[in-house]
Amino acid sequence: MGNIKLENSNPKNLLKTNNIKLENAGSIHKFTVKPEEENLRIDTFITNQFKSYSRSFFEKLIELELVKINNKIINKKSWPIKENDIIELQFPEEKNRDQELNKLKDLEINIVYQNQHFAILNKPANLAAHPSNNNTETITLVDWIIANIEQISNVGFDSRPGIVHRLDKDTTGLMIIPKNNCSHAYFADLFKKRKIEKSYLAIVHGHPEKTGEIDIEIARHPREKTKMTHVTSSNIAKIKGKSRNAKTMYEVLEYYDGYALVLAKPLTGRTHQIRVHFCSIGHPLLGDAVYGKSSKIMARHALHAFQLEFEFEDKKMKFEQEPPKDFINAISFLKQKKS
Repeated sequence: MGNIKLENSNPKNLLKTNNIKLENAGSIHKFTVKPEEENLRIDTFITNQFKSYSRSFFEKLIELELVKINNKIINKKSWPIKENDIIELQFPEEKNRDQELNKLKDLEINIVYQNQHFAILNKPANLAAHPSNNNTETITLVDWIIANIEQISNVGFDSRPGIVHRLDKDTTGLMIIPKNNCSHAYFADLFKKRKIEKSYLAIVHGHPEKTGEIDIEIARHPREKTKMTHVTSSNIAKIKGKSRNAKTMYEVLEYYDGYALVLAKPLTGRTHQIRVHFCSIGHPLLGDAVYGKSSKIMARHALHAFQLEFEFEDKKMKFEQEPPKDFINAISFLKQKKS
């Protein structure tokens, strides 16, 4: 099978290539694996269920996290299935870019602070910071920034104007948005030199030590490219030379029944660092379906960028933002459970 260029590889384009109409847009399909289907690859199994669609189409659905096995998202196309596994997949919704942009007014984004050089925003959950190679149609924080902050479209890189750092799609909290290229370069340099102090609130499984330092290298997962992994004795050979140092300091603020609220301070800025680090010590974040498991208590991973501290024009600046309602509700539920 030939390579697919990312910029042309969303599901709608793949269908156009094969002259197939997406009649089941947004529909959800479930299958139970039969004994004779055990050990098939997940992409092969799904392709067998829909003969008129190519395997490359379903590989893209897997990359877009639209495929689950036993209610857990699978993003590895070669994943071997087992007898009685429940396979669930959702065909992508047909989206109109203009309709998506109309949703900008509904986004709950507030500007915590701004001056002529930069703004501090409070990013909500379920919003990517910038478009990915796989999906340029869904609205992102970049769209909101362009619509709400003047002349921002010329700041930074073309695909992500105004973005000098990022938060995961379901991580909430504070982000710095430079308003001109001079401040963009300034903040990029601060991040590079690790002169911006970031503090996060997280709810984790179990009871970690009261305080701690997690100093474990992180690398891209050798098989699942949308995930990261921590370096262990068993995988070091596969990721040798590809890992990067990562360090996180933390303090437990409260213990609950089977959970803890922690204040985490990443001293480095690796992708998914806090999520991977707490998973590496046996305390994955509440609701983290990628590095732990989903939860009925909270529909996303419990991580909030609570505080930013840095120096600008020889002045020390510090910003704080309380967590959103779902995070507060999760804490309240755990406190009641404790009592």
